[in-house]
Amino acid sequence: MKISRYQEFHENKKDKLKKLYQMIGFQLKNEEIALVSITCSNFAKEYNDCSSDKIYEHDGLAVVGDAILKASLSILHFTPAITEGKLTDIKQKIENNHVLQELGMKLMLPDILFYANTDLQGKKKIATAVEAIIGAIYFSDGFEACQTFIQDKIIGMLHA
Repeated sequence: MKISRYQEFHENKKDKLKKLYQMIGFQLKNEEIALVSITCSNFAKEYNDCSSDKIYEHDGLAVVGDAILKASLSILHFTPAITEGKLTDIKQKIENNHVLQELGMKLMLPDILFYANTDLQGKKKIATAVEAIIGAIYFSDGFEACQTFIQDKIIGMLHA
């Protein structure tokens, strides 16, 4: 028997939040923004079509996360001797959708996300989720928490 998106969300949100917090290494202060970060667009649309309350999808949050990722990588790799071109090359090796997609799979993001069947199709859907989680960390716990996550989980996993 297929359960509705409403049931799925409410029956699984605590478990998915727990997995998110384990993956990032700490509990976000803002649970609502944490839930947005793990909610894909088609899932949110299907949920909103069958319920009186509303949930929000993570695409807008991903835009913020993308900007934070770029800024953080620039800060983490800057030295007075580095050239603009070298800094750009370093950032592009890490922040591209292919790398973030692979990283999201290593972090087991499909187990954490609320998604409909079509939400994970495409070359950058998991990358978008990684960026949304960075955005949620920023709004919940600030820029330093983002830098720690990016250093430990993104850069750390790439060099592992």
